[in-house]
Amino acid sequence: MLVSTITLTTYAEKNVIPLKRAHSHNDYLRPQPLLDALNNGFCSVEADIHIVNGDLLVAHDLDKCKPEKNLANMYLKPIFERVQKNNGHVYEDSSEFWLLIDIKSEPESTYTLLKEQLLPYKKFLTRIENGKKVDGAVTVVISGAVPRETIEKEKDRYAFIDGRLEDLDTNPSPNLVPWISNSWFSIFTWIGKGDMSPQELNKLKEIVSKSHEQGRKVRFWGAPQTLECWEVLYNEGVDFLNTDFPKRLSEFLLNKMK
Repeated sequence: MLVSTITLTTYAEKNVIPLKRAHSHNDYLRPQPLLDALNNGFCSVEADIHIVNGDLLVAHDLDKCKPEKNLANMYLKPIFERVQKNNGHVYEDSSEFWLLIDIKSEPESTYTLLKEQLLPYKKFLTRIENGKKVDGAVTVVISGAVPRETIEKEKDRYAFIDGRLEDLDTNPSPNLVPWISNSWFSIFTWIGKGDMSPQELNKLKEIVSKSHEQGRKVRFWGAPQTLECWEVLYNEGVDFLNTDFPKRLSEFLLNKMK
């Protein structure tokens, strides 16, 4: 079954319109991980990883890990097979593609193994070489238990850091922290129905504005997955709309393009 899934993922539907603002939250929980996102045009997917017996297994919780569900087979191999067969890009229009990897286990050892698994795909990755950014087909962003000091010291690396609101105050280089992500309900109380209060709307505008001024993209996890909320996030320039429902978000974003 796993081999079949990889093959299908590599040859996902053609003529899909890439949706640069669509992020598949906990993508591995979809009926067809990665494939559902690709077939709906998503340009960002998320996988949680644990280091178990020398491999990186994909699951939210350690007790859900299974040896066959590893990062290499579920994401790295199919994504980069697709890139190789598609003239160096995930989508034909060369849209940027993001792989958000949420580290759930010990940071240093997990990151070390992740680097080993990313190395064979180096030429396809957005990376830092001798302190300078080189754009690639896929950008890997590390979230969760981030070994931040280790990553900051690297002159050559294949991954970037998923920042938090505090990073807007310290303002690290966007070549280190290209994203600002935060829990929705740690900032807002609006549940995505009715009107958002002027105070909270202004707060949202401030976060987006400051992030963009610093050259960063914005994402909120746990935001209400209602049309009303997506409308506000879209209109206010939030870069990634986080969803567990790829088809619904795809339809929403495609309607916005008409």
